[in-house]
Amino acid sequence: MKIESSSPMVLSDRSRWHLLANAPAVGWLLALLAITLTHRYVPMSTWLLVHLLLLGAITNAIFVWSAHFSDALLRRRVTIQSRRWQGLRLFGLNVGIISVITGVVSTHWIITLLGSIAVGVAVLSHAITLTLHMRSALASRFGATVRYYVCAALALPIGAGLGATLARNPAEPWHGRLVIAHAAVNVLGWIGLTVMGTLVTLWPTMLRTQIAPGAERVARQVLPLLVVSIALTMTGALVGFQPLAALGSAGYLGGILLALRPLFHEARKKTPAAYPTWSVLSALIWLVGSLADVVIVLTISPTWSVVIDRLGFLLIPLVAGFAAQVLFGALSFLVPVVLGGGPTTARGTQLRLERGSAGRIVLINVGLVICILPVPSLVRVLVSMLVLAGFAAFLPLLASALIYARHV
Repeated sequence: MKIESSSPMVLSDRSRWHLLANAPAVGWLLALLAITLTHRYVPMSTWLLVHLLLLGAITNAIFVWSAHFSDALLRRRVTIQSRRWQGLRLFGLNVGIISVITGVVSTHWIITLLGSIAVGVAVLSHAITLTLHMRSALASRFGATVRYYVCAALALPIGAGLGATLARNPAEPWHGRLVIAHAAVNVLGWIGLTVMGTLVTLWPTMLRTQIAPGAERVARQVLPLLVVSIALTMTGALVGFQPLAALGSAGYLGGILLALRPLFHEARKKTPAAYPTWSVLSALIWLVGSLADVVIVLTISPTWSVVIDRLGFLLIPLVAGFAAQVLFGALSFLVPVVLGGGPTTARGTQLRLERGSAGRIVLINVGLVICILPVPSLVRVLVSMLVLAGFAAFLPLLASALIYARHV
């Protein structure tokens, strides 16, 4: 017989910390929803939509969860002082993000520059902290995957600098080259490296199965290939040499495919059966498909202007198909874990976050496919609103899960 608690659950220090630390990411998601609904009346709405998600919500989530996973992988005891320093870095990060967005929208470049510097400093200090933790930690089987977080954090300050340069609106061909370099460093470096490093251990945990044999060895071998490939893609873009950028993109795609082998081995042992796993799996498929398109475009396009025009087609697959689905899938799994409260509470929280799982996954992914097809504009608008509804459902479900966990 199920016995209900007679008083609200008292949240642990860890749960309270994660609620506070993840609040900025949720705040950026709410801002993203507001701009999406009013984008017709907002200047630079496309730029805002991309950066509210990638720079706002996802960067905050990476900041918090890469520290969380690093502490777990390195078997490091978290202290009040370390939380305070992390909170200070998180505050500086969000001041920088607000400044970047304010500067770009108001066309005050100096504000954008100062914001970019603040973002770069916050993330660089994050990389230094992780490096120091690695050096002082005891030997751990998967401790080496923390290097993914360090390399990712070293990439973002470079991407922030490229973004600040873009905000000066340089003339072509520099504008197009900077766009490609900026995207390569931020999407493939900051987000891509973090995702691939995290999934080494998180993916089998989400599936509730064992880690594939040799997964840690594959992760160690793939990281240098991914880092070098990002550097080649960025350099090729900046110097205007398409074959070099194509080579870098092909190398990155090859590295991703190698890194995915253990993950798909685990998925064959335990088929994805819930929203978090289906969302992450869908995101990885979109990533591979987008990377293949990038390689093709860089290889066959006659000029950089053609490259820019064609790669604009990949904005939806990379931002919505890959980045957004990774974020919502991971959070749908992690929120019940950090809220705690025992197996019954965790299960109840999970069930609330997974309501309508199949419908949301189908709606989002079929809708995204339709959006990138040559369909009438009215159809694209209607379908995009349905896709938005599929993503936006996460927010009320999250609220429901939090209320349940607090009052069960």
